Amino acid sequence: MSKYMYEHTKMPPYLPMPRFLLNCPISNTAKMLYIRLLGKAQLSQKNRWMDGQGRVYFIYPIHQMAADMNKSETTIKDAMKELVKAQLLEKIPEGRGRPNRLYILFPDEENGQKSAVGKTTGVGQKTVSGYGGKLITSKYKSKNNSNPLRDYDYDEKESF
Repeated sequence: MSKYMYEHTKMPPYLPMPRFLLNCPISNTAKMLYIRLLGKAQLSQKNRWMDGQGRVYFIYPIHQMAADMNKSETTIKDAMKELVKAQLLEKIPEGRGRPNRLYILFPDEENGQKSAVGKTTGVGQKTVSGYGGKLITSKYKSKNNSNPLRDYDYDEKESF
C-alpha cells in the first residue's frame, strides 16, 4: 500500500540522476544504465579502486547489468555503445574471458554535451534535406524516412 510523504518521512533508497542526462541525446535505457554505473563508480571511489593514474574504475559484468536492470544482454550492450559514443563511458579490456574495466566520464561543463564529431547537440535534433537540396533542422528523428516532406516540425505545445 502507498503512503503519503510527511515532514519526517524517511526516503527510500534511490540513485542520483545528473541533470546533464536530461538533455543528453541517448536512449532512456542508456540513461538508466549510466545512473546505475554512476552508483557503481561511487562505490568503487569509496573502496579506493583506482588505476595507476588515480582514475576510479569499476568492474560490472554485462550479464549482471542485464539481470539488475531486467533487460537482455543485447539491450545492455547497445546502451553501453551509446554511452561510449556519447563519451560518458570508457571500457578497457582486461583480457579474454574477463570483464572490462569501466570508467565513468562526465561531459565538459563549459562546452555542453558533445557529439562524436565535436559539435554541440540538442535533444533529438537532426539535419534533413528539404526542397532543392537545402538543409533544414528537425527536432524529431524518424527511422528509415527517405521522404523529407513527412519529417514534420512542430513545437511541444502543438499536436499532430
